[in-house]
Amino acid sequence: MASLDDPAVVGRHEDEHLRRFCAAREAGDRARMVRCWGEVVTDIAPRMDGIVFAVHRGQLDRDEHEEAVQDALIKVATNLRETFKGTSMGELVNATKTLAFGICVDTQRRSRRRREHEAGSFDAARADDEGVVGTETWEMAQAARRDAVRRDERRQAEEDVAWLFDQLDAARDRRVMELTLHGAQLPEIMDDLGVSRDNAYQLRCRAMKKLAKHRKELGR
Repeated sequence: MASLDDPAVVGRHEDEHLRRFCAAREAGDRARMVRCWGEVVTDIAPRMDGIVFAVHRGQLDRDEHEEAVQDALIKVATNLRETFKGTSMGELVNATKTLAFGICVDTQRRSRRRREHEAGSFDAARADDEGVVGTETWEMAQAARRDAVRRDERRQAEEDVAWLFDQLDAARDRRVMELTLHGAQLPEIMDDLGVSRDNAYQLRCRAMKKLAKHRKELGR
């Protein structure tokens, strides 16, 4: 009998989950769309680390990579549900890659701005001395607006799954999801739970799968 670890079996489950989402989208059944998309997100989540790395090809450092993976997971769970118009896993993976590319660019820019802000710059000093609003000041304002949007997206993601927290039996799984939804990266999860990098990643994936399973069982 085929095992659930068999890639062919996993692939069939992924295709079925996406098919259900597409059927709900075609029928205009919003509640079912949300429920089915939770299954789709659970399917794509384990691939996110590899997708993000394939996009930036080592141009992000470890912390930047984890930040990009976290943002990608959140945006796939929230934004992509509304914008994805395809019907196949191939189209979904391509859409995720496109989304991940933009996230990687934004992550690298934010990281560069943080480094410049910490080190200070001639432009910033001149703006302070002369009362001139320079490029760095404008970029900081833009970054603040983008950060506000990201906070709104995280709040939306929290609202989407907050009701599911009580369904998680293991306190550790609850903690992983809480940290994830508050933007924690894998190193922070590792430190908080005292586990290895691989264990932290597996815990995050397992918690997301449990959430999707409970969503399906409860018909939410």
